[in-house]
Amino acid sequence: MKSAIVYTSKTGTTKKCVDMLLERLDNAVSFDLEKESVDISKYDMVIIGSPIRIGMMNKNVKKFINDNEEILKNKKYAFFICCGFIDDYKRYYEENVGSELLEGAIFYDTFGGEMDIDKQKGFDKMVVKMVSKKIKNVSDIKIFEDRIDSFVRVVSEG
Repeated sequence: MKSAIVYTSKTGTTKKCVDMLLERLDNAVSFDLEKESVDISKYDMVIIGSPIRIGMMNKNVKKFINDNEEILKNKKYAFFICCGFIDDYKRYYEENVGSELLEGAIFYDTFGGEMDIDKQKGFDKMVVKMVSKKIKNVSDIKIFEDRIDSFVRVVSEG
């Protein structure tokens, strides 16, 4: 099955996850929506990845989803997000993707995230500092490879 992974990555965490997916999936290629466009009609499977910032998916990912909604409905597709608060991930999908597309997805999950203050700029840096003060153990915020492995199993079965 020929797969396209489309994503954006603000601080590099989503890109790390894309690289892990590429290592685990056969016949997959990736497209950074900040740098390139993609014609998803050429692919059997479309995997869409985005960071979450203040509860929102990246604007380029949301635009991609909106622009390609009808094509996606006729394909196999899955979503992943990178965020530090994995317990809230279903709410993020409901607010950013919508129930109709979620119901048609093969799988959607969060792979966790990273909270590196040094990679943040401006307002994001201020928010990360505030949030990190409220978290008991910042080391709990990490990429969960077991979730990536589960995602790959389901997506590979198509």
